[in-house]
Amino acid sequence: MTALLIFPAYAAAQPPGPAFRALHAFGGPGDGSEPSAGVTIGIGGVLYGTTPYGGSSNGGTVYSLTPPTSAGGAWTETVLYNFTPLAGGFSPYTALVAGKGGVLYGVAYNGGASNFGAVFSLSPPASAGGAWTYSDLYDFTGGSDGALPNMLMGHDGVLYGTTEGGAVAGNGVVYSLTPPASSGGSWTQTTLYEFTGGSDGSFPNDLAIGEGGVLYGTAYHGGTAGDGAVFSLTPPASAGGDWTQAVLYSFGGGSDGDGPAGVTIGSGGVLYGTTYYQGTTTCCGTIFALKPPISSGSAWTEDIIYHFLGGASTSGKIVIGAGGVIYGSSQSAGTVRQPPEGTVFSLTPPASAGGPWTETVLHTFIGTDGNDPYGGVVMGSDGSIYGTTMYGGPYNGGVAFKVTP
Repeated sequence: MTALLIFPAYAAAQPPGPAFRALHAFGGPGDGSEPSAGVTIGIGGVLYGTTPYGGSSNGGTVYSLTPPTSAGGAWTETVLYNFTPLAGGFSPYTALVAGKGGVLYGVAYNGGASNFGAVFSLSPPASAGGAWTYSDLYDFTGGSDGALPNMLMGHDGVLYGTTEGGAVAGNGVVYSLTPPASSGGSWTQTTLYEFTGGSDGSFPNDLAIGEGGVLYGTAYHGGTAGDGAVFSLTPPASAGGDWTQAVLYSFGGGSDGDGPAGVTIGSGGVLYGTTYYQGTTTCCGTIFALKPPISSGSAWTEDIIYHFLGGASTSGKIVIGAGGVIYGSSQSAGTVRQPPEGTVFSLTPPASAGGPWTETVLHTFIGTDGNDPYGGVVMGSDGSIYGTTMYGGPYNGGVAFKVTP
């Protein structure tokens, strides 16, 4: 007797997977190119960012990406400012800071009066369609104030940043820029710490601000073993005093990682960050957690929560979402995941303490949709992830993207 096979009339609905959307392809005529930094989210969900190349004079640009007015519509890119290599600063490599009144703040890696870089602001026009106003807030001299600024953040109207060079033996500084007391005055630069290149680290490349105004950051090189360090800078007890630098952790270049590239502050003051090299092999990066000591004076504790495989690494900023889920981007998918143009991923914390974190690849780039998401990601109010790739897209000048987990 032949068995009767009965198929169901319907299948259970499956939850939708992550949705990827390319918002803009860079590199077209007059456009910026190769964005190495992520985006900053402004009022109304407008994205702002920089490109180190392209624009009308090939000195880089500041751009905006305005969301569509109706679902499914196109995002609108506008070049707000074109940098000129022969005038002022140029080559903006880093993310912008969104300030009051819609003013944008950023750093130019090159140029300025001494050609060691500059901090600038861009003020929005008084009426729609007008030109944004560029102002040079500070030009680095290459001395104790630093040289070649490589990041900027803001807190309570004060700007904080790091420089790649300058200061003692060219090892970089952490600095602050305080706005003038009255309109039209000069901003005041203060060097908070000069790196020596020894156990305190060198080449600072990121900052985050915690309780009490304490700054946390990473030094790409230096530390005890020369493989980088995580540090803190505690403000003085009284105005005008010295900031206190402390090394919270020095990387050893083995399974604990090498070349840290920034930290994000999570619940309980835990610092989460990435390293560009090492891990379980000699090629790949890590994501780590650095837990504060239980008692004063004790050591911070590092845990590697994920090892990248097959050549993948990340140097971009990560972001923490609901439930402690970490989101980030990797520059290369490596030989394990082909093609190797990079990914956007999530890491879900374990159900019980000490268990493994679970990685989920939300999107794998294939080149036509982007290549090398170097600048990390940010999270919108709806939980969507935004970022950029340095290369790929129809002009091979990079892509701005959105991933909805």
